[in-house]
Amino acid sequence: MTMPPLLLAVAVLFWGWQTGAWAVALPVAAVFAAARVFPLRWAFSNTQLYRVADFCTVLIVLLTGYLLIAYGNPRGIILVFQWLPVAMLPLALAHAYGTRSALDLSVLFWNLRRHAPETSPAFDPSFPYFAIWVLAASAANVRGETFYLGVALLVAWPLALARPRSFSLTRWVAALMLALALGYGGQYALRELQLWLESAVPDWMAGTGSRTDPYRSMTDIGHIGELKHSDAIVLRVTRPAGGSPPKLLHRASYNIYAAASWIAQGAPFASVPPAGRGVQWLLAPGTKPSDRILVHDFSPQINPVLSLPHGTVAVEELAARRFTRNGLGAVQVERDPGYFSYVAAFAPEVSLDAEPRSEDLRVSHAEREHFAQIARDIGLAGLSPRAAIEHVSRHFRENFQYATFQAAPARASSPMVDFMHRTRAGHCEYFATATVLLLRSAGVPARYATGFAVQEYSELESAWIVRQRHAHAWARVHVDSGWIDVDTTPPEWFVVEAGTAPARAGVHDLWSWLRFRAAQAWSRSDDYLYPLAALIVLPFVLWLAWRLHRSRSRERMHRPAAAASLGERPGMDSELYLIERRLTAAGWGRRQHETVMNWMERLRRESPLETDALAEIVEMHCRYRFDPAGLSPAERARLGEAAQAWLARAAFSAR
Repeated sequence: MTMPPLLLAVAVLFWGWQTGAWAVALPVAAVFAAARVFPLRWAFSNTQLYRVADFCTVLIVLLTGYLLIAYGNPRGIILVFQWLPVAMLPLALAHAYGTRSALDLSVLFWNLRRHAPETSPAFDPSFPYFAIWVLAASAANVRGETFYLGVALLVAWPLALARPRSFSLTRWVAALMLALALGYGGQYALRELQLWLESAVPDWMAGTGSRTDPYRSMTDIGHIGELKHSDAIVLRVTRPAGGSPPKLLHRASYNIYAAASWIAQGAPFASVPPAGRGVQWLLAPGTKPSDRILVHDFSPQINPVLSLPHGTVAVEELAARRFTRNGLGAVQVERDPGYFSYVAAFAPEVSLDAEPRSEDLRVSHAEREHFAQIARDIGLAGLSPRAAIEHVSRHFRENFQYATFQAAPARASSPMVDFMHRTRAGHCEYFATATVLLLRSAGVPARYATGFAVQEYSELESAWIVRQRHAHAWARVHVDSGWIDVDTTPPEWFVVEAGTAPARAGVHDLWSWLRFRAAQAWSRSDDYLYPLAALIVLPFVLWLAWRLHRSRSRERMHRPAAAASLGERPGMDSELYLIERRLTAAGWGRRQHETVMNWMERLRRESPLETDALAEIVEMHCRYRFDPAGLSPAERARLGEAAQAWLARAAFSAR
């Protein structure tokens, strides 16, 4: 089956529609469409195709490295698939404008070049390349029925042309409709399964801290065994005024605790309009900040939640399609995954979170009686909010310790009750939850807050770095008409977590820094096409310019000598035609409309002739016949000698 005319060009346009890269799709589609109209062809030898394929391999390696460095995983991998057919474009053009309808597999596989089989397998790359364009279009991840309809039409096009005449049109259409319905149902089921898994798997299993759900926090409370946190760097923080930044960077707060989970109830997100040049977002218009920090963030997920200090009144120098905030202090932006930076302007004395509600005093039934008793035992009744905070902090400081390992609680006891009465050891989520429940039992409104602790300074980067294992939880307490951060986790928690760092952490940090610096220099989430196009197009242009320069140099050197031996039609005196006449008489002649290279491949597969030496003769003949530079005098003599020697050795017998 041959590729239908214009199908490949339409697939390229479909890719451009899905990715928005029309500047690439339109000229590429035009070039493929022109291959069906213009008769211009080049006879590429296997050696030349090897060079083109190796060049494409280099492009793919450069493309993969650039995208992984600039955008990380999974965004980088998705973009690799999205731009893979563009990196393979030189080889596809060599086939579209070449004389061969099929290519040797050795063009793609190096091991076949080194150990060539007696019968060289060949394949038509048109349909595999067509499939790569469709796969690349799907990597754009544009959800909707139009994408599926487009894929269905592209696939049905060649299938309709290949329909056997014995198979009725009605039955064929019915079979196609059934296949499309099953395919659509399958992809819908997979999407629903993905959404279910994302909602069912706890956040700490999906990359502690770097992925924050502002609506619900699946905590590690009650988890049996030692918690394992990644050493990967997710934030870099600097303070323009010098000195240390705030110790806590807030991401999300929650007001309902039930079944070892914190939930943000009644906290819808509202859009914040941009100010200035569209990169400034005012959370408290008219409030003057007293300090600023610069945050370099990395998110592997789309639409990340920002890490901000308490009292942030504005976010500056942040490009985003949309900026939203809820009443519990969570700020989420609409943008692609990868590296990005922003300035957090803040005033520590300012509180922007919503006023306390009944949820901020609620204690679940399983813990209510126990925490009320503990509140009475440590004398919280009747104390002011600040005094109650001091009593709770002292109680944890004197009677509890930090631990990343938590044994199984008693069967009839909740994890928090077991923590308060028996183990008296746990990680930050235990201390934060216990603090909130104790203060609520004393009538003080409190919420559960999550984010990061900033305590590690990197001399290499001259910045404060935040790792995934620095994800932290604390309490936000309403005091004197405003909310303040209260962290009762023993301060040694940071040292304990640092002790779990692997010996190779220094190598990982150096790689992370190099990757960050490269991404900072190259990556712009909204205009990544420009460096990407330069990465792919520039090497191709340089290679093409070098090849043209080399061809012209050879033409200047050899054209006079070659021209003297040429007739009116260059190459017509080639000794290959002597071989062709002899083979035709023996029944092995070239068929009508069969190219020289295809004829050569058929002889290699079917005839008992010596084809290795003949392949060299054919290669010199094609250069002599079609290459504008022709052959040098020595090469021209070599062609005649090799052809005569082959004729003298060959034993012809009729088929």
